[in-house]
Amino acid sequence: MPQRYQLLIRDRHGFERTVPVSRSVTLGRQSLCDVVLSDSMISRAHLRLELQGETWWAEDLGTTHGSTCGEQQLGRAIWTPGTPLRLADGAYVITLLCSDQSSSELHLQAILETAQLLAEEVDLEDLLEQSLDKLLAISGTDRGFLMLLEDGELTPRVQRNLGQELEGSIHLSMSSVRKVFETGDPIWILNVSEDDLLQNQHSIQRLELKTILCLPLLLQGRRLGVVYLDSRRPITEPPDRETFEAIVALCAIAIERTRLSEENLRSHVLATVGQVASSIVHDFKNGLFVLRGHADLLELSTEDPKVRHHSQKILQCVDRLTHLSQDVLDFAKVREPRRETVDLRSFLDAILEPLVPRAAEMGVNLHAEGASCLVKLDPGRFTRVMENLLANALDATQDLSGEILVAWHSVNGGVQIHVKDQGRGMPRRMIKRIFEPFFTYGKKKGTGLGMATVKKIVDEHGGSLEFLSEEGLGTEVIVTLPDHPITGVSKTLEASTGKNPVVRPDAP
Repeated sequence: MPQRYQLLIRDRHGFERTVPVSRSVTLGRQSLCDVVLSDSMISRAHLRLELQGETWWAEDLGTTHGSTCGEQQLGRAIWTPGTPLRLADGAYVITLLCSDQSSSELHLQAILETAQLLAEEVDLEDLLEQSLDKLLAISGTDRGFLMLLEDGELTPRVQRNLGQELEGSIHLSMSSVRKVFETGDPIWILNVSEDDLLQNQHSIQRLELKTILCLPLLLQGRRLGVVYLDSRRPITEPPDRETFEAIVALCAIAIERTRLSEENLRSHVLATVGQVASSIVHDFKNGLFVLRGHADLLELSTEDPKVRHHSQKILQCVDRLTHLSQDVLDFAKVREPRRETVDLRSFLDAILEPLVPRAAEMGVNLHAEGASCLVKLDPGRFTRVMENLLANALDATQDLSGEILVAWHSVNGGVQIHVKDQGRGMPRRMIKRIFEPFFTYGKKKGTGLGMATVKKIVDEHGGSLEFLSEEGLGTEVIVTLPDHPITGVSKTLEASTGKNPVVRPDAP
């Protein structure tokens, strides 16, 4: 049986992919290379790999940042399978793998590895990334993305080696991708040069496309999403189409299973919150009211500093528990806002005024920008929105010098309020959970209901939320309130059926 070879390519971010090779190949940044490496540190033509008889040779093509094998700079040398090569100071590490497995054995192994996703307990984001990585590796393609149907629209969830603007980064128009989703008919093109229609398309010529695979994610006839994969080189050993479509189907099953599991867990949490709120929270607050009264009397009736110190500690704990109780009640009940017309400038200035000295003590500049602007809102309820957002911003900037900006301006059909900090930000995997009840990040004393309550009150006002954050670069929350809002109750019911706020990991 002839020896089979693959290149294992790992980039500086840890993403790995395998590329089958059976002949001499050139790796580099330009699209004419057999294997395209998009990092800017890589030269246009960086490395040439050549099979002579049964021996592989590796040659650096006179690059700026060089290539190394072990500790030695690479010129031209024999390359032994299993020996890693470092390109451009570690922008990529490539390793030659060899296997005696037949094509059918490789297909069976791929199916078994994909089926393993069904048995693993991972969150949806991790599963989507694992699924896309596996499909890229099996197909031998370089780039791709996976979209899911959310709120009636196809939404990109994960991608590899593509820019943020998918429309300008892929070789098919998004209308073609949506057509694959709507009709269920995949696009399976292993060599564009054999397709006269595609060869004549300007976008195909500009991007020098060689391979396109675009398949729907289907489960029992129901459309879940679509996966798109492409390559700027022909696939030397294309996957068996039936096997690959079976693997895509397994990914669809795993995705739906994980999504349903998360939805069931979320529903269970919400039901538990409602039960707790209706059964004990009111009685709990009554007990806290009595406890506060006795602690106040104890503090007022003595000059002993130790007794007053302990009384203050009791009062601090009572305040925290009272706040938690109110958050639970606010979250559990659907309320129609009691709207009043307020001047947003005066309203926000009054909320910020007592917080400015606290922020200054932390070395943080808290300030507001915006003109007088009339808006209809429930002052009492919306004060809680701003207090929660500002508390989060102050927590995020604690021990860091920077600023917190509260800005507002009119938009078409309403007004937008921005709360932007220069704090720690959040990692991508945490952002998607920000509106979950009882979820906290980076807080020692958080109740876990702050952002869930913010979302609920904004929903009641018929508004929307956008959450942007990047770890180390800060966070921005954008609240949009309409001039003619939907009633709070109907908006909240609509939100409970699946409409979610926008969360994005890239802070501007």
